[in-house]
Amino acid sequence: MINNFEQIKSILKFEDDYFYFIQIIQRKKEIPELGSNNRIIRSYMISSLEKLEKNEAEIIQMCQMFNARAYIHLNRRKWSKINIECLRHNVELIRNEQHEGIKSSLETIIGRHNCEPKGEKTWIVDIDDADAVSPLMMTFIDYECEPKAKDVSDGKCIAIIPTKNGFHLITKPFNSQTFKEKYPEIDIHKDNPTVLYIP
Repeated sequence: MINNFEQIKSILKFEDDYFYFIQIIQRKKEIPELGSNNRIIRSYMISSLEKLEKNEAEIIQMCQMFNARAYIHLNRRKWSKINIECLRHNVELIRNEQHEGIKSSLETIIGRHNCEPKGEKTWIVDIDDADAVSPLMMTFIDYECEPKAKDVSDGKCIAIIPTKNGFHLITKPFNSQTFKEKYPEIDIHKDNPTVLYIP
């Protein structure tokens, strides 16, 4: 069992018009009889710490009941932008006579559009080996990958989130090409969710 609620709560930032997107997902890896690679059980749009805490027990219970995982996008979404994009998307669906797509268009648009201001975006360095997160890697990101840190307080590493087989290193953006030259086997995700809960 992996429960990252408390650690993730400590790095969330709530402001008017912004929200975090959480999804409870069944995966084919855990449930081979699933027809597709994954199945979304439920989604949450969380606009305050109180709302997250109010839904925490339900999220955990649903993960346990459905043998599913809860994921959270740490790059926030913005209602005013999402609503406009959703209108555009729905008009396109109607124009192409794809009316059934309207039912899921809100979540489709939320999944596609992070709305963090330029200096607020986060990335995920996906480390599948539990022993691979090292101070040397974090130092390399801070001092060798542009923009280079001037001192310790200017570091790019925000959090280390445990996953089933390793860690998600949550960082500010950096020169990924420099990183890939040093660590070619490690993936960087620029708007993927991280693990909130795994039963």
